[in-house]
Amino acid sequence: MKECPSCGRNYDNDKRFCPMDGTQLVESVQNSGDLDGAGRRRIPKPPNPLPMRLTIIDQGDDGRRSRVIQGLVHDVSQQGMRVETGTVETGHLNIVRDHTVAFKNKIEVEVDLPRETIKFTGFAAWYKPSSDGVNWMVGVYIRDMSAANRQAYDKYLDSLSGVEEKASAPA
Repeated sequence: MKECPSCGRNYDNDKRFCPMDGTQLVESVQNSGDLDGAGRRRIPKPPNPLPMRLTIIDQGDDGRRSRVIQGLVHDVSQQGMRVETGTVETGHLNIVRDHTVAFKNKIEVEVDLPRETIKFTGFAAWYKPSSDGVNWMVGVYIRDMSAANRQAYDKYLDSLSGVEEKASAPA
């Protein structure tokens, strides 16, 4: 699946440019399970960007780590996030390492949800310059997350999609 970084719409992998605004599409961290039957996002973007921190860990040497890198989460899904950060390379560690699936550096991520902080490990699926020309947009794939963190994250996703309100509304 591909996504327009400008308007946030999702398209099939065979599309290259957004038909709405002409922006080049990027690989999405979402999959078709994140869409409803009409192809619309099931989980809306957070109303405000969420503060986050990440550390790059060398895929070949877990002891080799970057400094903590600050950023903001702009979009969320069951499988990943779209984050903005000022740094994708530090201490000779790149957030991706190279652009093959086999050689992704691991990243440790902390995200400040409105009610609590969650932690997980994953990898950067892609990155590209942000529209401000200073920062980077990064597609982060969630690989490992503890059960407690997954429960908190899923509860937050449900709150964005309105599931929480529907479940507690009187019949």
